[in-house]
Amino acid sequence: MIELAPKWIMYDEFWRTLKRRNLWLITLRYVAVIMLLSLILIGMLVEGLRVDELYIGVLAAVILMYNTVFHKTHAKLPDGYGPFHGLHFALLQMAADFLALLALIYLSGGIDSPFFYFFIFHVLIGSLILPRHVINLLISVTLAAITTGSVLELQGVIPHFAIEGFLGHAHYSNATYVTVHIVILGCILFVSNYLANSISKELYLRERSLTVAYSKLEEAEEAKSRYVMSVVHDLKTPIAAAMTYLNMILDGSLGRVPDALERPLERSRIRLNNAISVVNDILQLTQLKLAEKPEISRVNLTELINEIYQEMRILFVAKKIRFSTWIASEDDIYVEAEQKLLKLGLSNIISNTHKYTEKGGRVEIHIKDEGDDVSIEIADSGIGIPEKEQKKIFQDFYRSSISKKKGIEGTGLGMSVVMHIIRQFNGRIRVESPSQLADGEAHPGTAFFISLPKQYTPPTADVEEVAV
Repeated sequence: MIELAPKWIMYDEFWRTLKRRNLWLITLRYVAVIMLLSLILIGMLVEGLRVDELYIGVLAAVILMYNTVFHKTHAKLPDGYGPFHGLHFALLQMAADFLALLALIYLSGGIDSPFFYFFIFHVLIGSLILPRHVINLLISVTLAAITTGSVLELQGVIPHFAIEGFLGHAHYSNATYVTVHIVILGCILFVSNYLANSISKELYLRERSLTVAYSKLEEAEEAKSRYVMSVVHDLKTPIAAAMTYLNMILDGSLGRVPDALERPLERSRIRLNNAISVVNDILQLTQLKLAEKPEISRVNLTELINEIYQEMRILFVAKKIRFSTWIASEDDIYVEAEQKLLKLGLSNIISNTHKYTEKGGRVEIHIKDEGDDVSIEIADSGIGIPEKEQKKIFQDFYRSSISKKKGIEGTGLGMSVVMHIIRQFNGRIRVESPSQLADGEAHPGTAFFISLPKQYTPPTADVEEVAV
């Protein structure tokens, strides 16, 4: 097999891009078939203009047949380097197209054909895919074929076909015109190949550098996350030990605590509890970033929401918050996800509705089947989020100004965890405030809108970011 792959293209993104560009050629070829059939139709309808319908029709049929073969072969083409790879496939396509274009030019007037310009188009496309020397070889063979055909037409060895009524005077019998035309065409094709190939090579090299840099950044981020997880985990042990001693002191296990010390010790216990909460959130987020492929199963959303509520029911009852769930289906609704991760994400949001909703408020969850996706709306009548801060709440450690002003404790990592989980399952999440449960200016409320695909597909590098 011909070696077409220089070392500078040996990276995954190149092969993925090449596969897409090979598909471009296949798609454009279907357009070319339609154009040929249109040419026949125009020749039949326009008075004084005539083409050889039989030969043009046969050529269109041949192009359609080999393009269908290419289309089926493209689906089986490997994404990377192999014995037969994308560059070999591209070369076969370009060679077939050059032969078809030569046949079209011969059938539409030879040196007088208006379709010569399509060679420039093919050379530009080929220069984006194939090495320069390969396209130069195709150009040389093409020019040799055009020259040979023109000479044979000039000498009357082969018949001359033309689009009748297109030109008032044919030039194929003018040796000077034929020579100048072929020389100019050759110069245009070689220069176009040089310029386009130089630019595409520079872009490929830059893309490769960016790909390598991104890979190194990912490795550095993973190493940093593992280091953070190790350090934070080590911090948790002494904090937990201090909490144990504080609990023993405040519980009276070590003797009576003087009244003057009881309040400072209680405040210390609260602060240590907050510290452990921060440590747990950081560990949770770091584990998510380092997570391998999730264990996917069919999750019953109806049961999952009810399970989360039952675990938090006492909290909502204590604050007299009215909690309700609405399911727009007589049957249970399912999605493909990892149940533990999805439960963690939804629990974080529902926990926030309790935390940021004052006594006597409302929380509503609406679940709706939308064909390929499932929508989940979680709304409350809580303190809300200022409009200018809504795009920031999914950032690590970000807390809204209102929650800080009201002295509500938190780490600012809960929604970051939610965002990572939803993105892992190819879902989308956005926030609105005020919500439909707004109860005056003091209680504008917040609503989170989640969309999850019913069928899980592993995320890829070009998956869109979560909509916020």
